[in-house]
Amino acid sequence: MNKHRIDLLDGFRFIAIMAVVLYHFTNESAAIYPYGNFFRHIFSWGYLGVQFFFMISGFVISYTLENTAGLLSFYRNRFGRLFPAMLLCTLLTFIVCSLLDNNNLFRNAHDIKNFAPSLTFTNPSIFTFITKIDFHWINGSYWSLWVEIQFYIIASMVYYLNRKHFFRNMLLAGIAISLLTYIPDLLTNYIPYLASPKRNGVFAGWKYGNEVFNITFFILWFLPGVVFYQLYKGLRLSQNIFPAILTAVMLFCLVRSIRNYNPDFFAMVLGSFIMFVLFLLMIYQKKYLSFLQKPFFTRIGLISYSIYLIHEDIGILLINKYGKYLGDFSPLSPFIVIGIVTCFAELSYRFYEKRAGVFLKRMFGKRRVAIHKATVSHP
Repeated sequence: MNKHRIDLLDGFRFIAIMAVVLYHFTNESAAIYPYGNFFRHIFSWGYLGVQFFFMISGFVISYTLENTAGLLSFYRNRFGRLFPAMLLCTLLTFIVCSLLDNNNLFRNAHDIKNFAPSLTFTNPSIFTFITKIDFHWINGSYWSLWVEIQFYIIASMVYYLNRKHFFRNMLLAGIAISLLTYIPDLLTNYIPYLASPKRNGVFAGWKYGNEVFNITFFILWFLPGVVFYQLYKGLRLSQNIFPAILTAVMLFCLVRSIRNYNPDFFAMVLGSFIMFVLFLLMIYQKKYLSFLQKPFFTRIGLISYSIYLIHEDIGILLINKYGKYLGDFSPLSPFIVIGIVTCFAELSYRFYEKRAGVFLKRMFGKRRVAIHKATVSHP
């Protein structure tokens, strides 16, 4: 993948992260913000930035798998990229909220036990089920990392089981997984034992939300990215009937899923259409997206991961606590906080994340080599 295209993907990440951040800074309870409902309807669709991130991830992970030697290398590289920022941002969120959140706006960020699901990228429901103790993420935005992890596992298994037919198999697997969404209704309708409120709650989380098996819904946002990567490589669906049919089925499942589980059907369909157009322009008419190659956009896109990890709890807390001091200019506070969060992300990426990531990759790489040598020497 050439630099031109990477810059465009970073430009897409810029769009996604700004949408998500502005949504959280303007669409919580009006009482939280010193500017009340000033922005509410302007950025009310910003939550779709998360779905855009999933689509970008489907594209990027398809490329990454093709350029990674094996399954362990893939997981090592993903861990080296994700964990350092998660560790720093989780610690920072815990410290800032413990010191400043006197009104318990983010009570989950005060509880040290919530480090466990956060630092393991694991759904808190798993810890709650095992321990019978109530766990949560330190930061509510971390829910999407669990979705990403589920996709990484599925995509990597599909790829390394059969590299040659990854595209076909990934679409088949994704469509099949999305159809699992309907199992809870079937089970609870025909097996009364499973229809109790306690058990039905588990199955409801399977269908949609922040529960354990929510990949059954969100995988349909990754699959278009997988398709777009194949188009980028030169695939012509008009000349490949079976992939074309699978792509059409995938799109049908996506629209049906949106209709069934999201009240804002029009917003999600329109948002999806815009995302699709951006990818198609990147592949076929990139000149129309040249503005997204500006260094300002690409840099923010590059560091968007750590922006995402700290923006919600810390950002909203800073706006709530200090935005009022701007008086009539309090509507400027979201943009000031965006600047602060972005500066942190730049420093973190430049001086910490890259170095920590390289260290972790080398450490696990050396360990793997050492184990291999020991196995060869001592059968």
